[in-house]
Amino acid sequence: MIHCHNHVDRGSNIRLTDSIIKVPQLIYRAVELGNKGVAITDHESVSAHVKAIQVVKDGKKNGKIPQDFKLILGNEIYLMDTLEYVQGETKFWHFILLAKDPVGHRQLRELSSLAWDNYFRTGKMERVPTLKRDLERVVRSNPGHLIASSACLGSELDGYLLKGEEDKALRFIHWCQEVFGQENYFLEMQPSDSEEQVTVNKAILKISEEQKIPFIITCDAHYLKKEDRVFHKAFLNSKEEEREVDAFYATTYLMDEEEIHSY
Repeated sequence: MIHCHNHVDRGSNIRLTDSIIKVPQLIYRAVELGNKGVAITDHESVSAHVKAIQVVKDGKKNGKIPQDFKLILGNEIYLMDTLEYVQGETKFWHFILLAKDPVGHRQLRELSSLAWDNYFRTGKMERVPTLKRDLERVVRSNPGHLIASSACLGSELDGYLLKGEEDKALRFIHWCQEVFGQENYFLEMQPSDSEEQVTVNKAILKISEEQKIPFIITCDAHYLKKEDRVFHKAFLNSKEEEREVDAFYATTYLMDEEEIHSY
């Protein structure tokens, strides 16, 4: 088992208050759970990757991390069709990218640089969107080196599914398959009993079965263990800003396999 969607403080707290997990904690918790690896997918940031590589290298050298443990370097980007912004209407869709190899990681870095070139503010929020045309260009210039997944409730796919717009959802899925290749695109489900997540999970399972598209199940980790939720909530509330701190974040920690199946 490998969790493919996780956030650490070194990368995901650059623009917003988000995660209380430190890089070594994430890696060694995955090892403790008997996972075969772990992915780091911060919010438009690859800044934790060097630290993660060092931790895994040192851990394997001193025997604390299995030699076959896989560190997956990724990024949670924000997809947009255009940089035109309309208050209350424009969406910054979440989307997961995972590097398969050094070429894929170079593509991740290029895309991240382009996203930061697109930087602008909406009120107090700093935005770093990735344009779909840039994603298409970078990936298609040397295809087959990145894996993509549909991401969380903040994703374009989930947004369509929550509105019951299956036709739009399928068009988006087919675009993803065309860009990345069918073998490199996955539908993402997350373990939660929230009404929205259950709705999305059921819809994704239906699409997966009908369209023969593989899915993954992963925890969107922002804190390490269930008992850490109180500290994460306090962290999110540490700044004077309006945000949701309960419903979605109730299950955003590194679960073991038994707990995942319980959901």
